[in-house]
Amino acid sequence: MKSFLIIIVSFFIQENSAQIAGSLSNKNSATPPKSIEPLSNSQLLFLNTVTNVQQPGVHASKDLYAFTSNQSPRITHQNLRELDWTKIDRRSEEGWWHLYPYGERYFDDELSHRPWMDKQIDLEFFLPYYGFRFNYTFIFQEGFVAFSHPWYIQPPYTFPNPHWPKKPDPSLIAVFMAEQQMQHVGDTRISNVWFRVIERPTNLIGYNNLQTDFVDESREPSLQQPLGVYSYEDPRLYRTYRGRQLKTQSGRLEDPELLDRITRDIRHSMVGARGWKADYALLVTWERMSYGGAPKITDMSKYEQAKRWQNTYQMVLATDEIRTYCMFNYANINWTSSSQSGALTRGRGGKQSALVGFNGGNGTGFYSLPFSAEGDSYKLVRFGSTQIAGRWLARVDEQIQYGGCNNDSRGTLETSQQYGNMLGGFALNISGPCLRPTDIIKLQFDEITLDCERIDMVLARCVIPVNSVFKIGLIDLKMSVDGGKNYPWWTKFYIIQPALSRRRVNLINDPREPMNNWHFFDPQNLTLSWEWENITANPNTAVDIALWGYWEDTEGHSFKQIGYLARRHPNNGIFSFTPNTLQFDLEGDLDAWRFYHGGVIQVRATDAWLDDRGDRMHWSSPVPFGWFFHRKWQYEYGRTWALTMCQHWFDYDGRRENFVMELEPKIPCPCTLDQALLDFGRFTALPDCDMFGDHTCYFNQGAQHCILSSASVWTGSGQTCCYDYEGWLMFSDDFEYNDQYLRFFSAGVPYRAHPFGSLPYKRPPYVPSLSNFYNDLLPYEFCCKWAGHCEFYFWRRQTSTCQEYRPPSIGFIYGENHFVTFDGARYSFHGKGYYVLAMMKSPRHDLMIQARMEQPAETIWEERVRSTVVTGVAARDNQSAIVQVFARKDHRRWRYKTDVYVDGIRIFFDMPWKKIQNFNGVTIRSPPRNMNQSEVEIMFATGVGLKIEESRGLLNVMLTLPPSYNETDVRAWDPPNESAFFWETTTQRPIYSSSFGKCATHYRTVGLLGTYNGDPWDDLTTPDCMEIRSFYPQSEMDARNVYYEFGERWRLDRNLHIPSLFQAEHKPIYDPLSFADSRYSPVFDPWTYSNYSLWESLVFSREEVKVMCQGVPACEFDFMLTGRREDALDTLDYERKFEQRKTKGEVKLQSCGPLMKNKGVIKYPMGNNYLHGITVTFTCKPEYFLHGDQQRTCINGSWTPGWWPWCRERSEEIALKWMTGILSSVAIILAITLIFVWCYIDGRRRQTEFLQRKKEKLRPSYATSTITFI
Repeated sequence: MKSFLIIIVSFFIQENSAQIAGSLSNKNSATPPKSIEPLSNSQLLFLNTVTNVQQPGVHASKDLYAFTSNQSPRITHQNLRELDWTKIDRRSEEGWWHLYPYGERYFDDELSHRPWMDKQIDLEFFLPYYGFRFNYTFIFQEGFVAFSHPWYIQPPYTFPNPHWPKKPDPSLIAVFMAEQQMQHVGDTRISNVWFRVIERPTNLIGYNNLQTDFVDESREPSLQQPLGVYSYEDPRLYRTYRGRQLKTQSGRLEDPELLDRITRDIRHSMVGARGWKADYALLVTWERMSYGGAPKITDMSKYEQAKRWQNTYQMVLATDEIRTYCMFNYANINWTSSSQSGALTRGRGGKQSALVGFNGGNGTGFYSLPFSAEGDSYKLVRFGSTQIAGRWLARVDEQIQYGGCNNDSRGTLETSQQYGNMLGGFALNISGPCLRPTDIIKLQFDEITLDCERIDMVLARCVIPVNSVFKIGLIDLKMSVDGGKNYPWWTKFYIIQPALSRRRVNLINDPREPMNNWHFFDPQNLTLSWEWENITANPNTAVDIALWGYWEDTEGHSFKQIGYLARRHPNNGIFSFTPNTLQFDLEGDLDAWRFYHGGVIQVRATDAWLDDRGDRMHWSSPVPFGWFFHRKWQYEYGRTWALTMCQHWFDYDGRRENFVMELEPKIPCPCTLDQALLDFGRFTALPDCDMFGDHTCYFNQGAQHCILSSASVWTGSGQTCCYDYEGWLMFSDDFEYNDQYLRFFSAGVPYRAHPFGSLPYKRPPYVPSLSNFYNDLLPYEFCCKWAGHCEFYFWRRQTSTCQEYRPPSIGFIYGENHFVTFDGARYSFHGKGYYVLAMMKSPRHDLMIQARMEQPAETIWEERVRSTVVTGVAARDNQSAIVQVFARKDHRRWRYKTDVYVDGIRIFFDMPWKKIQNFNGVTIRSPPRNMNQSEVEIMFATGVGLKIEESRGLLNVMLTLPPSYNETDVRAWDPPNESAFFWETTTQRPIYSSSFGKCATHYRTVGLLGTYNGDPWDDLTTPDCMEIRSFYPQSEMDARNVYYEFGERWRLDRNLHIPSLFQAEHKPIYDPLSFADSRYSPVFDPWTYSNYSLWESLVFSREEVKVMCQGVPACEFDFMLTGRREDALDTLDYERKFEQRKTKGEVKLQSCGPLMKNKGVIKYPMGNNYLHGITVTFTCKPEYFLHGDQQRTCINGSWTPGWWPWCRERSEEIALKWMTGILSSVAIILAITLIFVWCYIDGRRRQTEFLQRKKEKLRPSYATSTITFI
């Protein structure tokens, strides 16, 4: 009988082991459901009644872990004291295999058993959490870890602390936060808090390979030796990894295998984690914790009973020092609250159950997980956000991103990427609802409805089709699980134009051989590379490399595959080929060479079934196809094929509408680089010719900087202007008729199609990137680069002049709210609240810009600063998207300096392809080399620009207004139906109640930045049209008058009936409790004795302030109020930079426009821009002779009278001179001959006439004599 029972138990153990191994082979599940559940009472009873049969996890350790154990087969109260836990996996007793290994055997350290006795852990790495960054943490036995030392908190808990900053609001992670304590059975403690810091070996940090970074799934802890432990005799003595001895000490060790397992579990349970790898982890396990108020000590014989009313759970914090993921593993939850929370029996009930979630600290916010603070917290074990019961996951580095899925009926989606190429073809992994096998999943991608594939319970895979999107900006993503009847799950997705999207296919130009260039038509060898790891995770996948061409005319466009470069090429990430050996495969379209002169290169997985969660396909940037078609073009058009194509384009483009007539009057070029840099509302940097970023300038050689109009005109065209290294506008009229001239001179030209596209998109010429590529960039290639006749291109794309250009007006707020108005008036205003910076309502404009002002951080001597700074800006123009920009709290600026929201959606600029983003009526840009979002440019389609720069927790705001926002007489417009001005600004109540003066007769831009009309004396105009006078520097009386009579009247929440553009969830960052304190009164004059502080004398002297600030009042004010030298120096620096930019950028210049010149004419000095007072000298090349006036002077916008210069070749000139001499000589001889002949003929004629007269005189006398005779 005994042998029979042993056989049965052995079979039972083997069966359970097989089940565990089988479940672990499933890549989406760490352990089988049967192995996760604790043993049933009948199984325990059966095992406990068998003599000499060992329990799984103790005796089985010899079979499962391959090392010997002499311990008792059962963990009971009899042998609890004698157990050697260094040789026992603590998970094996209850079968908690979804927990990561913990305990003495795995080098864990343990926490003190006294309540509220924390353990500070120095992490030796940076852990990003909720926007902060920590290198330490505190572990508490009360079920949470904190990043600041919290005082004792009496339940119920409230986070965030509503009394912050008067009372602390700690940053913490609540795994199961409740009053709890450690329990003893007899004199043996069975409750523990284990923790260890896990690191990757230094030489493996940052190493990432999708083919090798996943450990073999058969090497699970329940099947083999514990992860990361390679032993020869005792696993606790020697630990090596790939021939390297690892660091091992209690509570801190190197364990790359365990980190790989954590990485795999997170990647397979949360979208967006692909490519991330855990380099560090903090693992904390609360084992068998008892509820607060339970007996601390029980009888040894009640060990089994005590276990049934204890909680065991675990937290894993894993990071690569950029992204942080947090995992909660719940093994056993038997109580939900403590006696102090009012629990009735055995830790159930009460006022508040355990908290589960994340508190950012310092008033940042609290994110709660399901079942937090609810009486059914025990469900944390039964459910989970991943595919393993009891496991919950979230990304926590910047903002809390819920991981996995949930069973709600509606909610938000999480996608594997938030940005995608307009060309489509990429795959989106989406999570949100928990997906059942019977669900019919559909996705609405903007206007497209897609069928999606269910990957598992958490993930669905949707492939965005090619050739379907053709628009950019934010779109709606909606998901249905009932076949499209309802779409209750949603999120936002941003589509990027191809020219700015991430270059996953890189076209490599050989720097050693300039001819091997993708833009050249006859290269010998070309090379491309791609992100081979991201197309698919399957290493055996082959790829196809295909050509997709683009063509459009005035009625439609086509984007199609026209050939292949390679088929079934190994997915090794690189491909080189010789274009002349390509075999044409035109997919049946024999006329592709006629239309598809350029396009993109696509690298895609050959077999769709091998996609395996990869991106599926990647695209290159647009490229001309001269290297692919030039032999065909040469065969069809002859040796001058490039010139023929250029002339065809020249004729075709000339027959189309003249877009320049609409573009140049509305968006002329600035005359100088200083004006261009200041006009950041109407212009932005050209992405590929930016002096502060990418300076390739392939299409604009010789340019220091190029600008692009931030918005197009209604025809879809856009303006481009380039400036040389002296800051002058480059004109296409100055181009020399020489193909070599392009190496150092290629001016900016107007574009028929704006590179960013424009509404309505999807049809020419409004398709982003592709319309511009086809209409404006390709002609440059085959006219200028291939044919060498750029004159054809510049005849159709002539640089716009700056004769019509009028610079904007600029207003500025800097430091502790020092203002410079649009008309140049200066004053300081230290109000606290929400205010109107600038607003205008007219038939053309509906502008509203608001600011949030609050008191900054305390002084060095810990006193409140009695002044304010701008910490938030909200703007909208003509019903555009609402843009909000906020400064961030202290210690949250290590990665991002500002938070940017568009219509409530947070956007980021931390990647090169995110630097320019287009939204409804507004474009937002962050400079390419600015990766922390400390500088943001907001460009509205109307030309209004905002530049916001963060500086130590405050925002310096610069606002530009184009001339159309200047004061305008109402009578210049057709009167609207309403007679009152500003009657419908943003509210149904009028802003101006006055019916006299300019308030009743003019449209005006008004607010704290003044009245924009060129008159600084009326800048301080109140909403009721009263004008306040002030002088700068301000006296105390002036400052009081400005504060009470002007500034406070523009406060939104007190005196104006204008709704705020700010969202309520974005609270003040310094002191939200006192933000609305009506007792606040600022300091008006810091030099008065009443404002003198004894503490300030210990930090600085007032003489030191005067010397350092060099007499600048704004700098002195900021230094004396805050006591911080660095703040004052920043104010001084910003003021001087602003004055310099305003002086150079707002100057109105008179230009006479470029002078026409012929081939061979050289202009001196180069690039002088034809401005007022400049004399231009023309000369010719040595082989030419000059004709026309050599010098012309620009005076008051007109050139002095003269003939336009032109040059004639020397040989032609000499030939003409000889010909002139010869012809002159011949002409002289001929003239003399003609004169002689004429004289001879004339003499004969006269002689004949004389003789005739003489005869006539003789005839009468003869007749008379004859008659007489008769």
